[in-house]
Amino acid sequence: MGCKRPQRRRGSHGSTAWRLAGPSWSPPSTLFKCRQHRKGRLRMSLCANRRYPARLATGRRNMKIAAWVLAGVLLVSAGLYGAWRAGTTVGEKMHRQRAAQASSPSARAGTPADAAALLAPYEQALSQTTRPVMHVRLQALDTDDALVSKVGGQVWWPRAQALPVDEHGRPLTLLAQVNFAELPEPLPGYPDQGLLQFFIATEDDFYGARLDSMDSRRAQRNFRVVYWPDLGLPARTLPAVQGDQLPMDPSRPQRMHFVAGAERMSVADHRFDQHTGQDLDGLTEAYAAAHGIDADSLFQAVLDLHDGGGHKLGGYPSFTQEDPRRDGDDELLLQLDSDDVLMWGDSGVANFFIRPADLARRDFSRVAYNWDCY
Repeated sequence: MGCKRPQRRRGSHGSTAWRLAGPSWSPPSTLFKCRQHRKGRLRMSLCANRRYPARLATGRRNMKIAAWVLAGVLLVSAGLYGAWRAGTTVGEKMHRQRAAQASSPSARAGTPADAAALLAPYEQALSQTTRPVMHVRLQALDTDDALVSKVGGQVWWPRAQALPVDEHGRPLTLLAQVNFAELPEPLPGYPDQGLLQFFIATEDDFYGARLDSMDSRRAQRNFRVVYWPDLGLPARTLPAVQGDQLPMDPSRPQRMHFVAGAERMSVADHRFDQHTGQDLDGLTEAYAAAHGIDADSLFQAVLDLHDGGGHKLGGYPSFTQEDPRRDGDDELLLQLDSDDVLMWGDSGVANFFIRPADLARRDFSRVAYNWDCY
């Protein structure tokens, strides 16, 4: 009995299956093993190889060529992989070194004492960076007040002034404000009275910030920083502006309580390396290797000592990524960190920077707004 012609049909997932128009069927590969394909013009059988030896030789030669080509492809692939491995970045090497240290039973965890010992040679240089700071503690405000220092809530706004809006004309929401008369003591360089307000966009993926450069961070299109030295102006109280993309709930204002203090330059500040002569990562790697300490835990111990985190007015900034200031003389004006009240992306931190000359003139029109997160 002759073989049947195979016909193609579409499988349940778009694949091709085979069926035969008749009861006797074998897979397509057996078409070349059947004795006779009667209705075709070509007779395809195993004996065809004996009838046409030249065709058999050609097939074998093609198989050899294909094998050599495959071997060449494998060799090239192996070479490319070796070149890629040879070009491993320094960061990957450091990561492997840290992993090896972490898995080594002889490497102990870094402690605050180790962090202090690491920075001891630079004590004099770092102590000279100490500056005043006002740490901020937040507490829920039971009854909103438009004139107190706070995060969120109602807005005090002069009647004669246009309302703060974003580049699309939508109202901005009050992120925070500082009434300088409430500070427990004067903060050098800052006003001793008046109200400083920070507004951000309500419908913006980046909370109103533009993070391309320091110039874009200063362009107050979707945020505003305004200062009112005279709170005796005719004013009105505006309700809190809600939004779907905000780091806090404006309807739940938080009162600011200030604690005066002082702090040294944070390790996140781009100028920190100038006082140690090298970057902190390399410094901790070398010290950890010399003293049998896990480098990651030592790095964390140093961060815990000089992280620069938390809510504060003045002082030095903290970052989860890197300091965007690479030149110029911008200093920290206000910092708002992530906690149970504020959440900047994935546990990030927001900073507002100002040039000392602008602060002395009470010019807040060029304040730079930055935030980053993990």
